[in-house]
Amino acid sequence: MTPRVRCRRPATVERPVRVLMLYGLGGGPSTWNRFTELAGPDLELWEAALPWSAGDTGEWSRRGDATSWVRAAIDEAGAVDLVVAHSFAANVLLEVLARDGGPAAVLVSPFYRASPAEFDWATIESYLHGFHGILDDGLRVSSEGRLAAGVRHDMALKLRERLGPYGWMRFFDAYLRSPMLDTAAVTVPCLVISGADDPAAPPRDGRTLAEALPHARFEILPAGHLPMIEQAHRFAELIGEFAATHHLEST
Repeated sequence: MTPRVRCRRPATVERPVRVLMLYGLGGGPSTWNRFTELAGPDLELWEAALPWSAGDTGEWSRRGDATSWVRAAIDEAGAVDLVVAHSFAANVLLEVLARDGGPAAVLVSPFYRASPAEFDWATIESYLHGFHGILDDGLRVSSEGRLAAGVRHDMALKLRERLGPYGWMRFFDAYLRSPMLDTAAVTVPCLVISGADDPAAPPRDGRTLAEALPHARFEILPAGHLPMIEQAHRFAELIGEFAATHHLEST
Protein backbone atom coordinates (compact mmCIF):
# COMPACT_ATOMS: atom_id res chain seq x y z
CA MET A 1 0.00 0.00 0.00
CA THR A 2 1.28 3.49 -0.87
CA PRO A 3 0.96 6.14 1.85
CA ARG A 4 -0.88 9.35 1.06
CA VAL A 5 1.61 12.17 0.57
CA ARG A 6 0.62 15.81 0.19
CA CYS A 7 2.21 19.23 0.05
CA ARG A 8 1.32 20.80 3.36
CA ARG A 9 2.85 24.20 2.68
CA PRO A 10 4.36 25.44 -0.59
CA ALA A 11 7.50 27.55 -0.58
CA THR A 12 7.55 31.14 -1.74
CA VAL A 13 10.90 31.07 -3.53
CA GLU A 14 11.88 29.97 -7.01
CA ARG A 15 14.12 27.03 -6.07
CA PRO A 16 12.77 25.63 -2.79
CA VAL A 17 14.11 22.85 -0.61
CA ARG A 18 11.56 20.03 -0.63
CA VAL A 19 11.16 18.62 2.89
CA LEU A 20 9.24 15.43 3.73
CA MET A 21 8.04 15.11 7.34
CA LEU A 22 7.51 11.70 8.98
CA TYR A 23 5.88 11.41 12.41
CA GLY A 24 6.62 8.72 14.99
CA LEU A 25 4.56 5.92 16.52
CA GLY A 26 1.21 7.23 17.77
CA GLY A 27 1.86 10.65 16.21
CA GLY A 28 0.13 12.46 13.40
CA PRO A 29 0.22 15.56 11.21
CA SER A 30 -0.22 17.83 14.25
CA THR A 31 3.31 16.82 15.28
CA TRP A 32 4.54 19.33 12.70
CA ASN A 33 2.10 22.21 13.31
CA ARG A 34 4.57 24.52 15.04
CA PHE A 35 7.37 23.71 12.61
CA THR A 36 5.06 24.42 9.67
CA GLU A 37 4.23 27.82 11.15
CA LEU A 38 7.88 28.75 11.77
CA ALA A 39 9.76 27.13 8.88
CA GLY A 40 11.52 29.47 6.47
CA PRO A 41 9.90 30.47 3.16
CA ASP A 42 12.50 28.49 1.20
CA LEU A 43 11.18 25.18 2.56
CA GLU A 44 8.43 23.34 0.67
CA LEU A 45 6.86 21.12 3.31
CA TRP A 46 5.37 17.72 2.48
CA GLU A 47 3.87 15.18 4.85
CA ALA A 48 3.04 11.48 4.64
CA ALA A 49 0.03 9.77 6.21
CA LEU A 50 1.78 6.82 7.84
CA PRO A 51 -0.13 3.81 9.17
CA TRP A 52 1.19 4.10 12.75
CA SER A 53 -0.65 7.34 13.58
CA ALA A 54 -2.79 7.77 16.69
CA GLY A 55 -5.95 7.33 14.63
CA ASP A 56 -5.05 4.14 12.78
CA THR A 57 -6.14 0.60 13.58
CA GLY A 58 -2.73 -0.98 14.13
CA GLU A 59 -3.17 -3.38 11.22
CA TRP A 60 0.17 -2.25 9.76
CA SER A 61 2.03 -3.79 12.71
CA ARG A 62 0.76 -7.29 11.93
CA ARG A 63 1.87 -7.37 8.31
CA GLY A 64 4.45 -5.91 6.00
CA ASP A 65 7.67 -4.07 6.67
CA ALA A 66 7.76 -0.56 8.11
CA THR A 67 10.65 0.38 5.82
CA SER A 68 8.42 -0.15 2.79
CA TRP A 69 6.10 2.64 3.99
CA VAL A 70 8.94 5.12 4.42
CA ARG A 71 10.55 4.18 1.12
CA ALA A 72 7.20 4.57 -0.64
CA ALA A 73 6.57 7.94 1.02
CA ILE A 74 9.94 9.27 -0.19
CA ASP A 75 9.26 8.01 -3.71
CA GLU A 76 5.72 9.40 -3.72
CA ALA A 77 6.87 12.87 -2.63
CA GLY A 78 9.12 13.13 -5.68
CA ALA A 79 12.40 15.06 -5.67
CA VAL A 80 12.85 15.21 -1.90
CA ASP A 81 15.89 17.15 -0.68
CA LEU A 82 15.48 16.48 3.03
CA VAL A 83 13.53 14.07 5.23
CA VAL A 84 12.70 15.08 8.80
CA ALA A 85 11.72 11.98 10.79
CA HIS A 86 10.74 11.70 14.44
CA SER A 87 11.27 8.86 16.91
CA PHE A 88 10.24 5.45 15.48
CA ALA A 89 10.13 6.93 11.96
CA ALA A 90 13.73 8.13 12.39
CA ASN A 91 14.83 4.56 13.08
CA VAL A 92 12.90 3.23 10.10
CA LEU A 93 14.37 5.95 7.90
CA LEU A 94 17.88 5.02 9.03
CA GLU A 95 17.34 1.45 7.86
CA VAL A 96 16.12 2.73 4.48
CA LEU A 97 19.13 5.03 4.10
CA ALA A 98 21.58 2.27 5.04
CA ARG A 99 20.03 -0.12 2.51
CA ASP A 100 18.96 2.14 -0.36
CA GLY A 101 20.52 5.55 0.18
CA GLY A 102 18.36 8.63 -0.14
CA PRO A 103 18.11 12.32 0.67
CA ALA A 104 19.71 14.19 3.55
CA ALA A 105 18.03 13.51 6.89
CA VAL A 106 17.13 15.13 10.17
CA LEU A 107 16.72 12.42 12.79
CA VAL A 108 14.68 13.72 15.72
CA SER A 109 14.70 11.82 19.03
CA PRO A 110 16.07 8.59 17.52
CA PHE A 111 16.61 5.34 19.44
CA TYR A 112 20.11 3.93 19.10
CA ARG A 113 22.57 1.72 20.95
CA ALA A 114 26.01 0.84 19.72
CA SER A 115 26.15 -2.73 21.01
CA PRO A 116 23.63 -5.56 21.60
CA ALA A 117 25.19 -5.96 25.05
CA GLU A 118 23.62 -2.63 26.03
CA PHE A 119 20.17 -4.26 26.03
CA ASP A 120 19.17 -6.33 29.05
CA TRP A 121 15.94 -7.48 30.66
CA ALA A 122 15.75 -4.32 32.74
CA THR A 123 15.73 -2.25 29.54
CA ILE A 124 12.85 -4.25 28.08
CA GLU A 125 10.87 -4.03 31.33
CA SER A 126 11.44 -0.28 31.50
CA TYR A 127 10.13 0.38 27.99
CA LEU A 128 7.26 -2.09 28.27
CA HIS A 129 5.94 -0.78 31.58
CA GLY A 130 6.82 2.80 30.76
CA PHE A 131 5.06 2.91 27.38
CA HIS A 132 1.93 4.46 28.86
CA GLY A 133 4.01 7.17 30.55
CA ILE A 134 5.76 8.03 27.28
CA LEU A 135 2.40 8.39 25.53
CA ASP A 136 1.01 10.42 28.43
CA ASP A 137 3.96 12.82 28.28
CA GLY A 138 3.52 13.18 24.53
CA LEU A 139 -0.13 14.14 25.03
CA ARG A 140 0.87 16.66 27.71
CA VAL A 141 3.31 18.38 25.37
CA SER A 142 1.18 18.25 22.22
CA SER A 143 -1.88 19.60 24.07
CA GLU A 144 0.28 22.39 25.56
CA GLY A 145 -1.06 21.57 29.02
CA ARG A 146 -4.74 21.97 28.09
CA LEU A 147 -5.66 18.41 29.15
CA ALA A 148 -6.32 17.58 32.77
CA ALA A 149 -4.07 14.84 34.16
CA GLY A 150 -6.91 12.34 34.53
CA VAL A 151 -8.20 12.92 31.01
CA ARG A 152 -4.69 12.64 29.63
CA HIS A 153 -4.12 9.39 31.54
CA ASP A 154 -7.26 7.83 30.02
CA MET A 155 -6.37 9.06 26.53
CA ALA A 156 -2.88 7.55 26.83
CA LEU A 157 -4.39 4.20 27.84
CA LYS A 158 -6.71 4.26 24.83
CA LEU A 159 -3.82 5.16 22.54
CA ARG A 160 -1.75 2.33 23.97
CA GLU A 161 -4.60 -0.09 23.30
CA ARG A 162 -5.00 1.20 19.76
CA LEU A 163 -1.27 0.79 18.99
CA GLY A 164 -1.39 -2.65 20.59
CA PRO A 165 1.29 -5.17 21.55
CA TYR A 166 2.31 -5.63 17.92
CA GLY A 167 2.85 -1.90 17.48
CA TRP A 168 5.01 -1.79 20.60
CA MET A 169 6.97 -4.82 19.39
CA ARG A 170 7.61 -3.16 16.02
CA PHE A 171 9.05 -0.14 17.83
CA PHE A 172 11.19 -2.14 20.23
CA ASP A 173 12.38 -4.51 17.52
CA ALA A 174 13.65 -1.49 15.56
CA TYR A 175 15.47 -0.35 18.71
CA LEU A 176 16.98 -3.82 19.20
CA ARG A 177 18.19 -3.82 15.59
CA SER A 178 19.93 -0.46 15.91
CA PRO A 179 23.34 -1.92 16.94
CA MET A 180 23.33 -3.98 13.74
CA LEU A 181 22.65 -0.94 11.55
CA ASP A 182 25.38 -0.38 8.97
CA THR A 183 25.93 3.25 9.91
CA ALA A 184 28.91 3.51 7.53
CA ALA A 185 26.47 2.97 4.65
CA VAL A 186 24.47 6.07 5.61
CA THR A 187 26.59 8.49 3.61
CA VAL A 188 24.10 11.34 3.25
CA PRO A 189 24.35 14.44 5.48
CA CYS A 190 22.46 13.95 8.73
CA LEU A 191 21.43 16.19 11.60
CA VAL A 192 20.57 14.38 14.82
CA ILE A 193 18.44 16.30 17.34
CA SER A 194 17.72 15.05 20.86
CA GLY A 195 15.93 16.50 23.86
CA ALA A 196 18.02 16.80 27.01
CA ASP A 197 15.11 15.56 29.14
CA ASP A 198 13.69 12.97 26.76
CA PRO A 199 11.99 10.24 28.84
CA ALA A 200 11.92 7.83 25.87
CA ALA A 201 15.02 8.30 23.68
CA PRO A 202 17.81 9.52 25.97
CA PRO A 203 20.18 12.11 24.48
CA ARG A 204 23.08 9.68 24.74
CA ASP A 205 21.32 7.65 22.03
CA GLY A 206 21.34 10.61 19.67
CA ARG A 207 24.91 11.57 20.45
CA THR A 208 26.16 8.00 19.97
CA LEU A 209 24.28 7.73 16.68
CA ALA A 210 25.72 11.00 15.36
CA GLU A 211 29.22 9.79 16.23
CA ALA A 212 28.60 6.55 14.33
CA LEU A 213 27.33 8.22 11.15
CA PRO A 214 29.95 9.37 8.61
CA HIS A 215 28.47 12.84 7.96
CA ALA A 216 26.39 13.85 10.96
CA ARG A 217 26.23 16.56 13.56
CA PHE A 218 24.45 16.41 16.88
CA GLU A 219 22.29 19.05 18.54
CA ILE A 220 20.70 18.81 21.96
CA LEU A 221 17.79 21.03 22.95
CA PRO A 222 16.26 21.73 26.38
CA ALA A 223 13.23 19.56 25.66
CA GLY A 224 11.72 16.12 26.06
CA HIS A 225 10.70 13.73 23.29
CA LEU A 226 9.05 16.41 21.13
CA PRO A 227 11.63 19.16 20.60
CA MET A 228 9.80 20.35 17.47
CA ILE A 229 7.00 21.49 19.81
CA GLU A 230 8.85 22.27 23.05
CA GLN A 231 11.62 24.26 21.37
CA ALA A 232 9.83 25.13 18.16
CA HIS A 233 11.75 28.30 17.28
CA ARG A 234 15.21 26.81 17.76
CA PHE A 235 14.11 23.59 16.03
CA ALA A 236 12.95 25.52 12.97
CA GLU A 237 16.22 27.48 12.94
CA LEU A 238 18.28 24.29 13.00
CA ILE A 239 16.29 22.74 10.15
CA GLY A 240 16.58 25.92 8.11
CA GLU A 241 20.34 26.15 8.62
CA PHE A 242 20.88 22.49 7.81
CA ALA A 243 18.62 22.61 4.75
CA ALA A 244 20.35 25.71 3.40
CA THR A 245 23.80 24.19 3.83
CA HIS A 246 22.82 20.91 2.19
CA HIS A 247 20.94 22.63 -0.64
CA LEU A 248 23.90 24.86 -1.46
CA GLU A 249 26.27 21.89 -1.49
CA SER A 250 24.02 19.80 -3.75
CA THR A 251 23.23 22.49 -6.36
